[in-house]
Amino acid sequence: MTSAPDDAATLGEAGAGWPKLHPTTQAAYNRILWNGGLSKSEVAKKLGLSRTRMTTIARDLEAAGLIVEGGREQRASTGRPADVLYARTGLFHFIGVHVRANELVAAGIDLNNEVVWERRRHVDDLDTRVVGALCRDWLHEAAASGLRVAALAVCGNTERIDGAADGVGLHAVAPEAARSAWETEFGVPVWAEDDVVALTMFEQWPRLAEGQDSMALISIGRDIGFGLVADRKVILGAHRRAGRFAHVQVASDGAWCPRGHVGCLWAESSTTSIVNDVAGVRTLGEVIELAAGGDRVARGRLARAAHGIGVAAGHILNLLDPDKVILTGDSPSILDSRTGEFEEGMRTVYTVPDRPAIEVTVFDFLDWARAAASLALYRRLAEYDR
Repeated sequence: MTSAPDDAATLGEAGAGWPKLHPTTQAAYNRILWNGGLSKSEVAKKLGLSRTRMTTIARDLEAAGLIVEGGREQRASTGRPADVLYARTGLFHFIGVHVRANELVAAGIDLNNEVVWERRRHVDDLDTRVVGALCRDWLHEAAASGLRVAALAVCGNTERIDGAADGVGLHAVAPEAARSAWETEFGVPVWAEDDVVALTMFEQWPRLAEGQDSMALISIGRDIGFGLVADRKVILGAHRRAGRFAHVQVASDGAWCPRGHVGCLWAESSTTSIVNDVAGVRTLGEVIELAAGGDRVARGRLARAAHGIGVAAGHILNLLDPDKVILTGDSPSILDSRTGEFEEGMRTVYTVPDRPAIEVTVFDFLDWARAAASLALYRRLAEYDR
């Protein structure tokens, strides 16, 4: 996205908080932002607006300090010059906090989705008080650094936060009542969401390529998460439980999981199950090291895991037919040198010759925090863009 320069004096006069915009005005701004600049006529066409209405919207956005009008750009289709509107991407910022059992990682992004600020803090105890206090401190630090925060998102595993005891999920440390109190105290909207949902939002809006409108994301770890996108919208489900796919069967004669399933994806491909099946190891890294050294048990176990991920991806392809599939979490480590097993597993259920793009992507903890910040940006800007 193309950014427009920000004038410091103007920023200081603009006031704090995201401006209240008419839903159509917000929708127009979003189109300008995500497209890296558009002419008035292009925005009007995308939203079905009259020229007069679009002129009024552009004036309102300029008055709010959200856009600037660039030079006159020649349009090949008509041969006529058009005034191009650009979003000022350094005007507001969004904070995301990724919650783990012993560490919280925060990232601040601008409207261009670029990280401009980050923090990490070790925590001895993880509870609502600790999360709230750190969010409060970081918002003050961000403001002191010159950031104008328009929204905050706190993300983590809703079922069990990474490294935490059973039953300690995101909503145990950031419950609705606490978030409501934080919103009143902080003066900005506060959202809490599963980190895989946040990562899916980060990947799909506006990062889907031109002409793409669907994707699936599979994150392999101690638990297994899925993110689904259709018509450029993240599918959360009627009860916000969509994407619970970890216990689909991927092997007819595989291992048992604690829920009593035979050969489910969790039993075959979760890092917990892999580590439990290889004697004398405590981490996935140790299993991979053994496999690299020629250990047949470790090599066979990782091959089974890669095959299981392939079967799961095949089922997702059959169900959703997405434009692309993203494999992340511990998937890159498991699939390294084992793409053959992955492809074989996928072909057992997905027989269409031409399949969509499959991306194997590594995200570190700052990336997860950045995804949380992107969720805050997405929710803030899309809240009234219907």
